Amino acid sequence: MRSTEEISQNLIDIYNGDAWHGPNIMSVVSKIDVSKKDARIGNGHSVIELVMHMVAWRKFVTERLNGNNDFDISDENNFPLESNWQKAISELERSQNVLLEAISQFDPSRLDQTVPTRKDSFRKVLQGIIHHDLYHLGQITMIIKQF
Repeated sequence: MRSTEEISQNLIDIYNGDAWHGPNIMSVVSKIDVSKKDARIGNGHSVIELVMHMVAWRKFVTERLNGNNDFDISDENNFPLESNWQKAISELERSQNVLLEAISQFDPSRLDQTVPTRKDSFRKVLQGIIHHDLYHLGQITMIIKQF
C-alpha cells in the first residue's frame, strides 16, 4: 500500500470507520444534541468551536496539498465562528471528502518534502491532522460527558 493510501485509510478509520482507539469522530458528533453544541468546560472552547477548528486545520492541509502555499491559518480562522450545528457537521463532512480527494491526487514521492513556509514534511502534516482530530475528539467527548 502506498503511504498516501495508508494515510487516507487512517483518516477514514478515525472519521467514520473502525477506529482501534474507540468511537470514531462521526459516532461521537452525530449523537450530540444541538442543545449541547455550546457546552464547554470552564473557559475552554465549546463543542462547536472545536469542530470548526478541526475543519479549519483540515482545510489548511488540503490547501497545502493542492499547492496553495499562500493559505495559512490566521487567528480569526483558527476557530471559525459558526452557530448552526448542522452546518458545522456538514462542514466537517465536506472537509473529510475534500481532504481525501486531495490526498488521492497528491504524488506520494513528495511526502518527505517540506511544506512551503513550514518546517515539517507533508507526511508529518498529514499524520499530524490525524493526531489533531483525535486530540479534539477526546476534548469533545470529555465536554459532552460533563453535561
